[in-house]
Amino acid sequence: MPQPLNTSEDFLLAAKHAEIAALQQLQINCTLVTRVTELIHELQRERGLSNTYLVSDGQRFSQQRDDELKATGIAEVRFRDALTELNQSLQFPDSARLLSSIAFVIQCLEGLPALRQQVTARKISAKDNTLLFSRLISGLLTVVFEAADIADDPEVTRALVALFNFLQGKEYAGQERAMGLIGFTQGNFSNELQEKVRELKDAQARCFDIYTEFSTTIPKARWRQLESSEATTELDRLRRMIERYRSEDSLPTSISEVWYEVATRRIDEMQSIELDLTADLTSLCDEKIQIAEEDLRLHREHLKELAAVNEPPESPLALLPDGMLDSGRGITPGVNVKLARSISDLVQGQAERLQRISSELAEARQALDERKLIDKAKGLLIQSKGISEDEAYRHLRQAAMDSNKRMVEVAVNVISVAGMLSSG
Repeated sequence: MPQPLNTSEDFLLAAKHAEIAALQQLQINCTLVTRVTELIHELQRERGLSNTYLVSDGQRFSQQRDDELKATGIAEVRFRDALTELNQSLQFPDSARLLSSIAFVIQCLEGLPALRQQVTARKISAKDNTLLFSRLISGLLTVVFEAADIADDPEVTRALVALFNFLQGKEYAGQERAMGLIGFTQGNFSNELQEKVRELKDAQARCFDIYTEFSTTIPKARWRQLESSEATTELDRLRRMIERYRSEDSLPTSISEVWYEVATRRIDEMQSIELDLTADLTSLCDEKIQIAEEDLRLHREHLKELAAVNEPPESPLALLPDGMLDSGRGITPGVNVKLARSISDLVQGQAERLQRISSELAEARQALDERKLIDKAKGLLIQSKGISEDEAYRHLRQAAMDSNKRMVEVAVNVISVAGMLSSG
């Protein structure tokens, strides 16, 4: 049975214990995020290989797809192991959305074997296959987003925001690879497919801009290096080929393998950066736990040393220097003045630290809050206009371009108008 908290020392040390417990839970969440990134990467590869297999009527990438199914299976096992560890802790508040997103992912994973059977039997289109895989990957990305949203450490939150946007950008790159494979493998691009590839390219740029804003120096430099790499240059050349394509043009279907190889090389380099980001995230959590535990040890030793100091049982007001009488109020005669002052300093320092963390956390969460507003506006447009999510996003983007505003500002306007209409 825990000891009751009676004194200021008790509560001060309890606060430090609570901080350590929160960091340990955050560490478990970050382990889950790492497993999510691994699973996303394998699912992206499986999606691309499956699309080529389907569009080529089973003639291409059959063996590569079989090999990838094994790799995806291993990543799924590791993901479920991380869920077991999460389930054994579950001490964090505000976790409802995270748990709901995990429930959605598990439901999608349960339907994955049936989807794979359809692909093997070639009883599903590449477009529908892409849609279902992307739905699962979107759910996994939401897990990362919700983990970032409940993190209460500004540095960890910034790292998670950077990672989430990098993952989202990489997912758009994976969808671009999938869409390009469909067009090149069938030897033509419809206007709709061309537009989709262009949108995915623009979406990547937005995500990587936010990633660059929140990332640290080395991962940021690695991304810039990738953007100027040969793989990106070759991909841009193929993108221009898609942009210039007209219905009367003829495309050799063999370009599909070139597209896949170039796009995959770029995405694999992204995966290398991802691994660095998740490793840095793990190290950051470990470091913060070590610092908090050391602070707790020092607090205990300091308070113990001060409590052992012998002082005359006189009013501490007589001992306080001029100008500090206010800080001595409430201290009764006979109290160890050094101990009282030390606790007061520690409490004040902790309060200032928490205020600083609160400000930094609000800044770090701005990108998350903006995404929530955009998602809410998309939902309102989908409901009111009966359009798809992609169409809702295009509507917001076009409105932002026409009005020369940021998309989040347009989203706020949409939400505000919807609120006025519903209240009227």
